[in-house]
Amino acid sequence: MDIIVAVPKSEYENFAKEVEEIKQDPELQKVWTLSRIPKELKLGSRMYFVYDGRVAYSVRVTNIKKDSTIKCETTDRTWGGRCQVFGDDLREEQGPEMRGFQGFRYRRW
Repeated sequence: MDIIVAVPKSEYENFAKEVEEIKQDPELQKVWTLSRIPKELKLGSRMYFVYDGRVAYSVRVTNIKKDSTIKCETTDRTWGGRCQVFGDDLREEQGPEMRGFQGFRYRRW
């Protein structure tokens, strides 16, 4: 099942940089760290990103790691958490308007 995550406003600049790098090099993976593991998320599902008030991007889930740490090549920050979701096949979406939230939600539309 697909999930939706929201990009915090404090991360808009970094997220925009990451999206541009992925557009330039489609082989790069997008990684998102979650505080809990989405039990219904499967490989091949899509992870949608709420950005600036709407569902704006998505990636295809290629890997799910539990209790791992990874360094972001774009921002040079290290991220660790209960669950890290890896994705590729970045797509721009014309999804519905949606307010930001913490954690994740399962896609229902």
